[in-house]
Amino acid sequence: MRIKKSDNQLNKFFTSSVVQNKEEKKTYRWQVGISVLILFIIGSLIGIPYSREVKRLNLMAGHTDVNLNESVINDIIPILISSLILGAILVFIGLWVSSRANLGAPVLARIFSKHPMHELITWPSFLSSIILAILVALFLLGLFELQSEFYSITGKVPRPSKPFYALVSFSAGITEEIMFRLGLMSLIISVIQLLKKVDSPSNKTIWIGIIISAICFGLIHLPLSKNFVELTPFTIGVTMIGNFITGSTFGWIFWKRGLLVAIISHITFDLMFHVIGTPYA
Repeated sequence: MRIKKSDNQLNKFFTSSVVQNKEEKKTYRWQVGISVLILFIIGSLIGIPYSREVKRLNLMAGHTDVNLNESVINDIIPILISSLILGAILVFIGLWVSSRANLGAPVLARIFSKHPMHELITWPSFLSSIILAILVALFLLGLFELQSEFYSITGKVPRPSKPFYALVSFSAGITEEIMFRLGLMSLIISVIQLLKKVDSPSNKTIWIGIIISAICFGLIHLPLSKNFVELTPFTIGVTMIGNFITGSTFGWIFWKRGLLVAIISHITFDLMFHVIGTPYA
């Protein structure tokens, strides 16, 4: 009996969800939307040092087709403008167009409502998302160790140092969750809802959204991988499978706990995988 009770508690620890409040999210939609847009812009700007370092390493390796601006100011202005436009579109899609999917950013809405947070999400729910992100990072680090024993991959250029990966962990955690979960995943689910003419998405519909957005999440990482390794069937497969696993994990967290928890979980994963771990050593 004790074992069964312990298993139930463990299952509840990992599967508990936020208590969605449609009215609250609708009431504070503008505040949440502006907050998410500011987060997206900040996340985009934080990624500039990493992007510049990748370009510098490529130039040092003799790749003359890379354009690196002499001043970082020349990078800030176009990134600021593009992130403002793209962020506004993603926020509109995630919070307005896809409102019927009942996903979005419930924790942020609760912060603005000033109602008790524990009525929406519990500490165990939040902590389980962080633990899940860490476990997935450790699992993938283990797979990289195993892969290196049987099939070594020669890098084209050195990878940026840990401080750059620390910065891009925050940048990617913010921008990619807003792009792929709040934006793309929510839109996919809403389109399926519209085609099926239903008010609430089924679990199957949500999983379709999670899987498709996770595949797209993997595809967008291929150009980044191309900076460091030759794209072969093996390296493409490694990139797609690894990002499909992480994209599905973050998609599930976004579904169960909302955007803010998904962002924090993504940042935790990247810090564990790229900064604490050494997957490409």
